[in-house]
Amino acid sequence: MPANLEEDQGKKQLKEKATRKLAASPAKSGDGSTRDSTKKTPHVSFMATIKNAFPIKFSKNEDMERKLKRESRLLNHMERKLATYQGNTKEDDQRHALAEHLRSIAPFNRRWQVTETINEGTYGVVFAVCDVETGVEGVIKVAKAVGNDAGNQTAEWEGFILEKIYKNNPNASIVRLLDKGMLADQNGEGMEFMVLEKAQFGIMEWLSKFNGLERKLAVTRAALQMLKGIHDMHREGLLHRDLKPDNMGILSMKQPIVVLFDLGMTRMYTDEDGECRVPRTTCPFRGTPEWASGWASKGREQNRFDDLIAWMYVACELYDPASSITQPLPWTYRQSNRIFNYLKTIYCPAHILLRRAPQQFYEINTYLMTANRNLTPQYKFLADKTMEAITELENLLKPKLLKNALTAKAHKEKTEDKNAKNIKTTKVK
Repeated sequence: MPANLEEDQGKKQLKEKATRKLAASPAKSGDGSTRDSTKKTPHVSFMATIKNAFPIKFSKNEDMERKLKRESRLLNHMERKLATYQGNTKEDDQRHALAEHLRSIAPFNRRWQVTETINEGTYGVVFAVCDVETGVEGVIKVAKAVGNDAGNQTAEWEGFILEKIYKNNPNASIVRLLDKGMLADQNGEGMEFMVLEKAQFGIMEWLSKFNGLERKLAVTRAALQMLKGIHDMHREGLLHRDLKPDNMGILSMKQPIVVLFDLGMTRMYTDEDGECRVPRTTCPFRGTPEWASGWASKGREQNRFDDLIAWMYVACELYDPASSITQPLPWTYRQSNRIFNYLKTIYCPAHILLRRAPQQFYEINTYLMTANRNLTPQYKFLADKTMEAITELENLLKPKLLKNALTAKAHKEKTEDKNAKNIKTTKVK
Protein backbone atom coordinates (compact mmCIF):
# COMPACT_ATOMS: atom_id res chain seq x y z
CA MET A 1 0.00 0.00 0.00
CA PRO A 2 1.47 3.38 -0.89
CA ALA A 3 2.55 5.62 1.98
CA ASN A 4 0.27 8.56 0.92
CA LEU A 5 -2.84 6.39 0.94
CA GLU A 6 -2.06 5.06 4.43
CA GLU A 7 -1.59 8.62 5.70
CA ASP A 8 -4.97 9.73 4.29
CA GLN A 9 -6.77 6.80 5.87
CA GLY A 10 -5.18 7.51 9.26
CA LYS A 11 -6.31 11.16 9.17
CA LYS A 12 -9.82 10.06 8.24
CA GLN A 13 -10.02 7.65 11.19
CA LEU A 14 -8.79 10.32 13.63
CA LYS A 15 -11.41 12.77 12.33
CA GLU A 16 -14.28 10.24 12.77
CA LYS A 17 -13.07 9.44 16.29
CA ALA A 18 -13.03 13.12 17.25
CA THR A 19 -16.52 13.61 15.83
CA ARG A 20 -17.91 10.68 17.89
CA LYS A 21 -16.27 12.09 21.02
CA LEU A 22 -17.78 15.53 20.51
CA ALA A 23 -21.23 14.05 19.90
CA ALA A 24 -21.06 12.03 23.13
CA SER A 25 -19.95 14.98 25.35
CA PRO A 26 -22.36 17.89 26.46
CA ALA A 27 -22.03 21.02 24.39
CA LYS A 28 -21.01 24.32 25.88
CA SER A 29 -22.98 27.50 25.34
CA GLY A 30 -21.48 30.85 24.65
CA ASP A 31 -21.50 31.84 28.35
CA GLY A 32 -19.50 28.73 29.32
CA SER A 33 -22.41 26.67 30.68
CA THR A 34 -23.08 23.20 29.36
CA ARG A 35 -26.27 22.36 27.41
CA ASP A 36 -27.52 18.82 26.96
CA SER A 37 -28.14 18.34 23.25
CA THR A 38 -30.43 15.36 23.90
CA LYS A 39 -33.03 17.53 25.70
CA LYS A 40 -35.75 19.32 23.72
CA THR A 41 -35.81 23.10 23.95
CA PRO A 42 -39.15 24.65 24.98
CA HIS A 43 -41.39 26.21 22.30
CA VAL A 44 -40.90 29.97 21.97
CA SER A 45 -43.69 32.11 20.45
CA PHE A 46 -43.12 34.45 17.56
CA MET A 47 -43.83 37.58 19.68
CA ALA A 48 -41.45 36.39 22.38
CA THR A 49 -38.79 35.91 19.75
CA ILE A 50 -39.39 39.46 18.49
CA LYS A 51 -39.19 40.86 22.02
CA ASN A 52 -35.96 38.99 22.66
CA ALA A 53 -34.59 40.19 19.38
CA PHE A 54 -35.64 43.82 19.95
CA PRO A 55 -35.82 44.45 23.72
CA ILE A 56 -37.66 47.67 24.78
CA LYS A 57 -35.90 49.49 27.56
CA PHE A 58 -37.12 52.68 29.21
CA SER A 59 -34.53 55.22 29.98
CA LYS A 60 -34.25 56.75 33.43
CA ASN A 61 -35.84 59.98 32.17
CA GLU A 62 -38.86 58.14 30.81
CA ASP A 63 -39.33 56.24 34.08
CA MET A 64 -39.17 59.49 36.01
CA GLU A 65 -41.69 61.11 33.66
CA ARG A 66 -44.16 58.26 34.16
CA LYS A 67 -43.87 58.53 37.94
CA LEU A 68 -44.39 62.29 37.82
CA LYS A 69 -47.52 61.90 35.69
CA ARG A 70 -48.98 59.37 38.13
CA GLU A 71 -48.23 61.61 41.11
CA SER A 72 -49.79 64.55 39.25
CA ARG A 73 -53.01 62.59 38.66
CA LEU A 74 -53.23 61.65 42.34
CA LEU A 75 -52.59 65.24 43.37
CA ASN A 76 -55.31 66.57 41.03
CA HIS A 77 -57.78 64.02 42.41
CA MET A 78 -57.03 65.10 45.98
CA GLU A 79 -57.36 68.77 45.03
CA ARG A 80 -60.78 68.14 43.44
CA LYS A 81 -62.00 66.34 46.55
CA LEU A 82 -60.73 69.16 48.74
CA ALA A 83 -62.35 71.80 46.51
CA THR A 84 -65.67 69.91 46.62
CA TYR A 85 -65.53 69.71 50.42
CA GLN A 86 -64.63 73.39 50.72
CA GLY A 87 -67.38 74.29 48.24
CA ASN A 88 -69.98 72.35 50.25
CA THR A 89 -68.80 74.01 53.44
CA LYS A 90 -69.04 77.42 51.79
CA GLU A 91 -72.57 76.69 50.53
CA ASP A 92 -73.63 75.57 54.02
CA ASP A 93 -72.28 78.81 55.46
CA GLN A 94 -74.20 80.82 52.84
CA ARG A 95 -77.42 78.94 53.62
CA HIS A 96 -77.10 79.54 57.35
CA ALA A 97 -76.17 83.19 56.81
CA LEU A 98 -79.24 83.74 54.61
CA ALA A 99 -81.56 82.00 57.08
CA GLU A 100 -80.14 83.95 60.04
CA HIS A 101 -80.52 87.23 58.17
CA LEU A 102 -84.15 86.50 57.33
CA ARG A 103 -84.93 85.56 60.93
CA SER A 104 -83.38 88.84 62.09
CA ILE A 105 -85.64 90.98 59.85
CA ALA A 106 -88.87 89.14 60.76
CA PRO A 107 -91.80 89.76 60.97
CA PHE A 108 -91.98 89.97 57.18
CA ASN A 109 -94.22 92.69 55.83
CA ARG A 110 -94.87 93.57 59.50
CA ARG A 111 -97.10 90.52 59.60
CA TRP A 112 -95.42 87.14 59.41
CA GLN A 113 -93.32 85.90 62.32
CA VAL A 114 -91.07 82.86 61.84
CA THR A 115 -92.04 79.85 63.98
CA GLU A 116 -89.98 77.08 62.35
CA THR A 117 -87.39 76.53 59.63
CA ILE A 118 -88.62 73.95 57.12
CA ASN A 119 -85.80 74.08 54.56
CA GLU A 120 -82.64 76.10 53.91
CA GLY A 121 -81.03 76.53 50.50
CA THR A 122 -78.39 78.72 48.87
CA TYR A 123 -81.01 80.52 46.77
CA GLY A 124 -83.97 80.42 49.12
CA VAL A 125 -85.48 79.45 52.45
CA VAL A 126 -88.83 77.98 53.52
CA PHE A 127 -90.22 78.97 56.93
CA ALA A 128 -93.35 78.13 58.86
CA VAL A 129 -94.83 81.50 59.90
CA CYS A 130 -97.73 82.89 61.88
CA ASP A 131 -99.68 86.10 61.37
CA VAL A 132 -98.98 88.29 64.42
CA GLU A 133 -102.41 89.95 64.08
CA THR A 134 -104.81 87.08 63.33
CA GLY A 135 -102.82 83.99 64.36
CA VAL A 136 -103.25 82.40 60.92
CA GLU A 137 -100.50 79.90 60.14
CA GLY A 138 -98.75 79.79 56.78
CA VAL A 139 -95.63 78.78 54.90
CA ILE A 140 -93.35 81.45 53.45
CA LYS A 141 -91.10 80.76 50.47
CA VAL A 142 -88.25 83.23 50.04
CA ALA A 143 -86.54 82.90 46.65
CA LYS A 144 -83.26 84.69 45.92
CA ALA A 145 -82.72 86.36 42.54
CA VAL A 146 -80.40 84.35 40.28
CA GLY A 147 -78.08 86.10 37.80
CA ASN A 148 -79.67 89.14 36.17
CA ASP A 149 -83.26 88.04 36.93
CA ALA A 150 -85.47 90.53 38.78
CA GLY A 151 -86.57 87.62 40.99
CA ASN A 152 -86.77 83.88 40.96
CA GLN A 153 -88.87 83.06 37.90
CA THR A 154 -90.31 79.91 39.41
CA ALA A 155 -91.54 81.77 42.49
CA GLU A 156 -93.04 84.55 40.37
CA TRP A 157 -94.78 82.02 38.13
CA GLU A 158 -96.15 80.05 41.08
CA GLY A 159 -97.50 83.23 42.67
CA PHE A 160 -99.18 84.23 39.41
CA ILE A 161 -100.78 80.77 39.05
CA LEU A 162 -102.13 80.76 42.61
CA GLU A 163 -103.63 84.22 42.16
CA LYS A 164 -105.24 83.18 38.88
CA ILE A 165 -106.80 80.02 40.34
CA TYR A 166 -108.13 81.71 43.49
CA LYS A 167 -109.55 84.64 41.53
CA ASN A 168 -111.52 82.38 39.19
CA ASN A 169 -112.40 79.64 41.69
CA PRO A 170 -112.15 80.47 45.42
CA ASN A 171 -113.22 76.91 46.33
CA ALA A 172 -110.45 75.18 44.36
CA SER A 173 -108.58 72.41 46.20
CA ILE A 174 -105.30 74.30 45.86
CA VAL A 175 -103.40 76.09 48.63
CA ARG A 176 -104.22 79.78 48.78
CA LEU A 177 -101.78 82.64 48.36
CA LEU A 178 -101.98 84.76 51.54
CA ASP A 179 -99.32 87.40 50.82
CA LYS A 180 -96.36 88.19 48.57
CA GLY A 181 -93.69 90.84 48.09
CA MET A 182 -89.94 91.54 48.02
CA LEU A 183 -87.23 91.29 50.69
CA ALA A 184 -83.50 92.09 50.73
CA ASP A 185 -80.85 89.51 51.63
CA GLN A 186 -77.69 90.17 53.68
CA ASN A 187 -75.99 91.61 50.56
CA GLY A 188 -78.86 93.93 49.66
CA GLU A 189 -80.03 91.82 46.70
CA GLY A 190 -83.74 91.42 46.02
CA MET A 191 -85.60 88.28 47.03
CA GLU A 192 -89.13 87.33 46.02
CA PHE A 193 -91.33 85.94 48.80
CA MET A 194 -94.85 84.53 49.01
CA VAL A 195 -96.89 83.22 51.93
CA LEU A 196 -99.03 80.15 51.29
CA GLU A 197 -101.78 78.48 53.25
CA LYS A 198 -100.30 75.79 55.51
CA ALA A 199 -101.42 72.17 55.31
CA GLN A 200 -101.37 70.82 58.85
CA PHE A 201 -100.61 67.22 57.82
CA GLY A 202 -98.80 65.58 54.95
CA ILE A 203 -100.90 63.00 53.15
CA MET A 204 -98.71 60.10 54.35
CA GLU A 205 -98.82 61.33 57.95
CA TRP A 206 -102.60 61.63 57.80
CA LEU A 207 -103.11 58.13 56.41
CA SER A 208 -100.85 56.58 59.05
CA LYS A 209 -103.72 57.11 61.53
CA PHE A 210 -105.79 54.40 59.77
CA ASN A 211 -105.43 50.63 59.39
CA GLY A 212 -106.98 47.89 57.28
CA LEU A 213 -110.19 48.70 55.43
CA GLU A 214 -110.39 52.08 57.17
CA ARG A 215 -107.09 53.09 55.56
CA LYS A 216 -108.30 51.85 52.17
CA LEU A 217 -111.44 53.97 52.56
CA ALA A 218 -109.40 57.01 53.66
CA VAL A 219 -107.09 56.64 50.63
CA THR A 220 -110.05 56.38 48.23
CA ARG A 221 -111.67 59.49 49.72
CA ALA A 222 -108.34 61.33 49.45
CA ALA A 223 -108.03 60.18 45.82
CA LEU A 224 -111.44 61.70 45.03
CA GLN A 225 -110.39 65.02 46.56
CA MET A 226 -107.09 64.91 44.66
CA LEU A 227 -109.08 64.40 41.47
CA LYS A 228 -111.08 67.53 42.29
CA GLY A 229 -107.87 69.54 42.71
CA ILE A 230 -106.56 68.31 39.35
CA HIS A 231 -109.87 69.17 37.69
CA ASP A 232 -109.76 72.66 39.26
CA MET A 233 -106.35 73.24 37.66
CA HIS A 234 -107.35 71.82 34.28
CA ARG A 235 -110.39 74.12 34.23
CA GLU A 236 -108.00 77.07 34.31
CA GLY A 237 -105.94 75.65 31.43
CA LEU A 238 -103.11 74.48 33.72
CA LEU A 239 -101.16 71.23 34.08
CA HIS A 240 -99.51 70.40 37.41
CA ARG A 241 -96.83 68.06 35.90
CA ASP A 242 -95.37 67.06 39.29
CA LEU A 243 -98.07 65.21 41.20
CA LYS A 244 -96.69 63.06 44.03
CA PRO A 245 -97.48 62.44 47.73
CA ASP A 246 -95.04 65.16 48.84
CA ASN A 247 -97.00 67.80 46.90
CA MET A 248 -100.34 67.34 48.65
CA GLY A 249 -101.56 67.59 52.22
CA ILE A 250 -104.51 67.82 54.62
CA LEU A 251 -105.59 71.30 55.72
CA SER A 252 -106.48 70.47 59.34
CA MET A 253 -108.29 68.04 61.63
CA LYS A 254 -111.44 70.18 61.45
CA GLN A 255 -111.15 70.44 57.66
CA PRO A 256 -109.73 67.10 56.41
CA ILE A 257 -109.56 68.38 52.84
CA VAL A 258 -106.79 67.37 50.44
CA VAL A 259 -105.10 70.35 48.77
CA LEU A 260 -102.40 70.44 46.11
CA PHE A 261 -99.34 72.68 46.30
CA ASP A 262 -95.86 73.22 44.84
CA LEU A 263 -96.98 74.50 41.45
CA GLY A 264 -93.51 75.54 40.27
CA MET A 265 -93.63 73.15 37.28
CA THR A 266 -97.12 74.14 36.18
CA ARG A 267 -97.62 74.82 32.46
CA MET A 268 -100.51 76.33 30.55
CA TYR A 269 -101.84 73.92 27.93
CA THR A 270 -104.29 76.44 26.43
CA ASP A 271 -103.65 79.58 24.39
CA GLU A 272 -105.23 83.04 24.78
CA ASP A 273 -108.40 81.78 23.05
CA GLY A 274 -108.80 78.82 25.41
CA GLU A 275 -107.83 76.29 22.73
CA CYS A 276 -105.29 73.52 23.34
CA ARG A 277 -101.82 74.56 22.27
CA VAL A 278 -100.03 72.67 19.52
CA PRO A 279 -97.77 70.03 21.15
CA ARG A 280 -94.04 70.67 20.92
CA THR A 281 -92.02 68.15 18.91
CA THR A 282 -89.26 68.09 21.53
CA CYS A 283 -89.45 69.26 25.11
CA PRO A 284 -87.46 68.69 28.32
CA PHE A 285 -88.87 66.34 30.93
CA ARG A 286 -90.65 68.01 33.84
CA GLY A 287 -91.75 66.18 36.96
CA THR A 288 -90.57 63.24 39.05
CA PRO A 289 -89.87 59.98 37.13
CA GLU A 290 -91.38 57.80 39.86
CA TRP A 291 -94.92 59.13 39.33
CA ALA A 292 -94.67 60.43 35.75
CA SER A 293 -96.60 58.69 32.99
CA GLY A 294 -94.81 56.52 30.44
CA TRP A 295 -95.56 59.17 27.81
CA ALA A 296 -93.94 61.93 29.88
CA SER A 297 -90.94 59.73 30.77
CA LYS A 298 -90.05 59.59 27.07
CA GLY A 299 -89.69 63.38 26.93
CA ARG A 300 -92.93 63.99 25.06
CA GLU A 301 -95.35 66.88 25.46
CA GLN A 302 -97.60 66.34 28.49
CA ASN A 303 -101.33 66.96 28.57
CA ARG A 304 -104.24 66.40 30.96
CA PHE A 305 -104.03 62.61 30.73
CA ASP A 306 -100.49 62.65 32.13
CA ASP A 307 -101.71 64.41 35.29
CA LEU A 308 -104.51 61.84 35.64
CA ILE A 309 -102.14 58.89 35.18
CA ALA A 310 -99.86 60.40 37.85
CA TRP A 311 -102.95 60.71 40.09
CA MET A 312 -103.63 56.98 39.65
CA TYR A 313 -99.99 56.11 40.43
CA VAL A 314 -100.09 58.19 43.62
CA ALA A 315 -103.31 56.46 44.72
CA CYS A 316 -101.76 53.02 44.06
CA GLU A 317 -98.79 53.94 46.26
CA LEU A 318 -101.00 55.22 49.07
CA TYR A 319 -102.95 51.94 49.14
CA ASP A 320 -99.82 50.19 50.45
CA PRO A 321 -100.52 49.76 54.20
CA ALA A 322 -96.87 49.29 55.23
CA SER A 323 -95.46 52.00 57.51
CA SER A 324 -92.14 51.93 55.63
CA ILE A 325 -92.82 51.21 51.97
CA THR A 326 -89.97 49.28 50.36
CA GLN A 327 -91.50 48.79 46.89
CA PRO A 328 -94.26 51.42 46.57
CA LEU A 329 -94.65 51.03 42.80
CA PRO A 330 -93.63 48.13 40.52
CA TRP A 331 -90.88 50.14 38.83
CA THR A 332 -89.29 51.57 41.97
CA TYR A 333 -85.55 50.73 42.13
CA ARG A 334 -85.61 49.17 38.66
CA GLN A 335 -82.26 49.70 36.96
CA SER A 336 -83.30 48.68 33.45
CA ASN A 337 -84.96 51.39 31.36
CA ARG A 338 -86.65 48.72 29.25
CA ILE A 339 -88.38 47.23 32.30
CA PHE A 340 -89.20 50.70 33.63
CA ASN A 341 -90.84 51.72 30.35
CA TYR A 342 -92.66 48.38 29.92
CA LEU A 343 -94.27 48.58 33.37
CA LYS A 344 -95.81 51.95 32.41
CA THR A 345 -97.44 50.72 29.20
CA ILE A 346 -100.80 49.12 28.49
CA TYR A 347 -99.02 45.81 27.83
CA CYS A 348 -98.06 45.43 31.50
CA PRO A 349 -100.55 43.21 33.43
CA ALA A 350 -102.75 45.55 35.47
CA HIS A 351 -102.67 43.42 38.63
CA ILE A 352 -98.96 44.20 39.07
CA LEU A 353 -99.84 47.86 39.64
CA LEU A 354 -103.35 47.53 41.13
CA ARG A 355 -102.82 44.58 43.47
CA ARG A 356 -103.97 46.59 46.53
CA ALA A 357 -106.41 49.03 44.86
CA PRO A 358 -110.22 48.58 44.70
CA GLN A 359 -111.49 46.71 41.64
CA GLN A 360 -112.92 49.94 40.17
CA PHE A 361 -109.37 51.10 39.50
CA TYR A 362 -108.98 48.39 36.86
CA GLU A 363 -111.58 50.23 34.77
CA ILE A 364 -109.89 53.55 35.51
CA ASN A 365 -106.51 52.15 34.43
CA THR A 366 -107.96 50.73 31.20
CA TYR A 367 -109.59 54.05 30.33
CA LEU A 368 -106.51 56.20 31.02
CA MET A 369 -104.22 53.87 29.05
CA THR A 370 -106.45 53.54 25.97
CA ALA A 371 -108.26 56.90 25.70
CA ASN A 372 -107.65 59.34 22.86
CA ARG A 373 -105.18 61.82 24.36
CA ASN A 374 -106.41 64.62 22.09
CA LEU A 375 -109.92 64.61 23.61
CA THR A 376 -111.12 66.06 26.91
CA PRO A 377 -110.77 63.47 29.72
CA GLN A 378 -113.98 62.06 31.19
CA TYR A 379 -113.60 63.39 34.73
CA LYS A 380 -117.15 62.31 35.62
CA PHE A 381 -116.35 58.69 34.75
CA LEU A 382 -113.26 58.79 36.99
CA ALA A 383 -115.18 60.45 39.84
CA ASP A 384 -118.11 57.99 39.54
CA LYS A 385 -115.81 54.97 39.67
CA THR A 386 -113.94 56.39 42.68
CA MET A 387 -117.26 57.14 44.41
CA GLU A 388 -118.41 53.59 43.65
CA ALA A 389 -115.31 52.26 45.41
CA ILE A 390 -116.00 54.52 48.41
CA THR A 391 -119.60 53.25 48.69
CA GLU A 392 -118.46 49.63 48.48
CA LEU A 393 -115.86 50.12 51.23
CA GLU A 394 -118.37 51.97 53.44
CA ASN A 395 -120.81 49.05 53.14
CA LEU A 396 -118.08 46.63 54.18
CA LEU A 397 -117.24 48.82 57.18
CA LYS A 398 -120.85 49.55 58.24
CA PRO A 399 -121.02 46.96 61.05
CA LYS A 400 -117.72 48.15 62.49
CA LEU A 401 -118.63 51.83 62.09
CA LEU A 402 -122.02 51.23 63.74
CA LYS A 403 -120.37 49.44 66.64
CA ASN A 404 -117.85 52.27 67.06
CA ALA A 405 -120.66 54.85 66.94
CA LEU A 406 -122.66 53.01 69.64
CA THR A 407 -119.55 52.67 71.80
CA ALA A 408 -118.79 56.38 71.43
CA LYS A 409 -122.41 57.28 72.27
CA ALA A 410 -122.39 55.08 75.38
CA HIS A 411 -119.08 56.57 76.50
CA LYS A 412 -120.45 60.08 76.00
CA GLU A 413 -123.61 59.33 78.03
CA LYS A 414 -121.53 57.78 80.80
CA THR A 415 -119.28 60.84 80.93
CA GLU A 416 -122.30 63.19 81.04
CA ASP A 417 -123.88 61.21 83.90
CA LYS A 418 -120.63 61.30 85.83
CA ASN A 419 -120.32 65.06 85.34
CA ALA A 420 -123.93 65.57 86.44
CA LYS A 421 -123.33 63.60 89.67
CA ASN A 422 -120.21 65.64 90.40
CA ILE A 423 -122.18 68.87 89.95
CA LYS A 424 -124.92 67.67 92.35
CA THR A 425 -122.33 66.63 94.95
CA THR A 426 -120.68 70.04 94.72
CA LYS A 427 -124.02 71.85 95.23
CA VAL A 428 -124.88 69.72 98.33
CA LYS A 429 -121.53 70.56 99.91
